[in-house]
Amino acid sequence: MKQTILICVKQRDESAELAKKELSQWADSKKLKIRDITATNQSLTQSETKDVALGVAIGGDGTFLTLVRKLSDKELFPLIGVNLGSLGFITEVGKNEMLKIIDQALQGKLKEEKRPILDVEVFRKNEQVAHGCVFNDAVIAKSIDTTMLRFDVTVGGDFLNHVRADGYIISTPTGSTAYALSAGGPLIHPGILATELVPICSHALSSRPILVPLSDPIVIEMKEPRGKASLVYDGQFSFDLEQGDILKISHRNKFLRLLHPPQQKWSEALREKLGM
Repeated sequence: MKQTILICVKQRDESAELAKKELSQWADSKKLKIRDITATNQSLTQSETKDVALGVAIGGDGTFLTLVRKLSDKELFPLIGVNLGSLGFITEVGKNEMLKIIDQALQGKLKEEKRPILDVEVFRKNEQVAHGCVFNDAVIAKSIDTTMLRFDVTVGGDFLNHVRADGYIISTPTGSTAYALSAGGPLIHPGILATELVPICSHALSSRPILVPLSDPIVIEMKEPRGKASLVYDGQFSFDLEQGDILKISHRNKFLRLLHPPQQKWSEALREKLGM
């Protein structure tokens, strides 16, 4: 059976299409199979991806998150992100080195890093009404005509605080360079097993970003929303929240397998992307 490379490509992007064509031609020469899931809307089951050796996202961090979302079993095979020029912390491979890095990946020559994934559930009147996994973050966000959100936060079974804010970010270490960073949260090294909690435009000066152990489950109870609110999974899709909804966020020992170029270091990526 041919080795299969699963790909997800940034849509309506000429450079992404050219990179896909280049990869397909190279795969043919190596007698490898390419499976493009860009247009796939449903999650792929474990049986549908059992012959996949590698997953490749071609585009940016958003394309990478789309690929992750489409996999029901996110630990079955490693993933690589190819960056086409925009700011990206997850997509580290440049287009010019794409084929070389993919070849090294298939030969098992790249460093594999396990990044945590969070399970996010929503309960309404004791019934689960939404469920999803996030690689970057889960965000509670208010609508444009909502004045303020109110919710209680519990960590590891202990009450943490009552929050009044425009929103709230629950982030993995990987997501600390995304929305959480722009909202004032700290950068977290991927090797630190923590969950980051960041209020968005808090209505209390004492409400600050906080890191909690990754192993501690987080429970958020929505109080009077004073308007509409939603829960956004990895910036990919959202679910409308109501007063009284209970959000449960847990790690459950789930990790995503991320491959890095041999020369890529976290500190170097920060200096390059953030100009540090």
